Order: sequence, then structure tokens, then C-alpha cells
Amino acid sequence: MMFETDRLEARHFADEDLEDFAALCADPAVMRFVGDGTTLDRSEVAGWIQVCKEKYVKRGYGTSAVFERDSGEFVGYCGVIRAPGQDFDELIYVFHQRFWGKGYATEIGRAMLAYVFEVSRLEFVAATIDAGNEESKRVARKIGMAERPFPDDGVSYWTIDRPDD
Repeated sequence: MMFETDRLEARHFADEDLEDFAALCADPAVMRFVGDGTTLDRSEVAGWIQVCKEKYVKRGYGTSAVFERDSGEFVGYCGVIRAPGQDFDELIYVFHQRFWGKGYATEIGRAMLAYVFEVSRLEFVAATIDAGNEESKRVARKIGMAERPFPDDGVSYWTIDRPDD
């Protein structure tokens, strides 16, 4: 396990997470604001798990599996990644619909940022949020991120600086 919060725990993805992860990424409502908004098939998710494993070794962080502490249920994922074509690292999170509205994104987002700032030398972490995703904007605000100008009108861009030690 990487870390835990009051209600959640985060750990590196493992091969045995494929079924849970693939089910999450097959849900169109869940994937609506992720990437280009399309679902991912099982083989794409299996490839993503392998990339995650490489990132853990190279950087010490990446996309991580999130579970409820009490039930042990797979909630979804959270992490800090470098998206293709971007020159910054960004916070991402996606949860099964049954876990929406419980404050989990704020809880795990704060903890993930603390973890990544601890294990990296990043000066800031960003979040690129679909302009129509009001819930994620609210989460960004709650975890201390500030909205910044961004050249793409369809994207709301947020950042948080490394805390002073």
C-alpha cells in the first residue's frame, strides 16, 4: 500500500486488478470526461496497467488503484501522470458511479498530492478538467488548486504548487 486516508487506501496497480479496472473503464458515464470520452477495452486497460508499473519504477508514482478501507471494494483510480504531448504532470481520478458524491475525490486527491510531492521534485501539479465538468472543478477548488488561463477553451486548467517545507 502507498498510503491510506480515513476511508480509502491507494496502492500500485497489479495484474489481478485487471477485471475491476476494465469494468470501470467500460462504463460510458464514468469515462465521459476522461481523455476523448470513449471507453477502453480490456486489452487497452491491460496495457495501461503495464505502463503504470513502468512509471512506478521510473518515477515512484503514476495511476494507482483506490479501495474503500472498510469494504475492500475497488473504488477506481487516482494518480499524477504526464499525459502524452503535455509538459506538466496532472492529477487524475475516476471512480465507479456508486462512489460518486461521497467526498472520495477530495479525500484521495489531497492525499495523492501530498504523496507525490513527498516522493518527487515536482514544483507543481496541474489538473486539466473538461470545461463542463463542474463537479471536478469543485474538487480542484477544495483541494487547494487555483484555476489558471489555458489556450484550449474546452479545458479548465488548475494548478497547485509544492507546499513550503
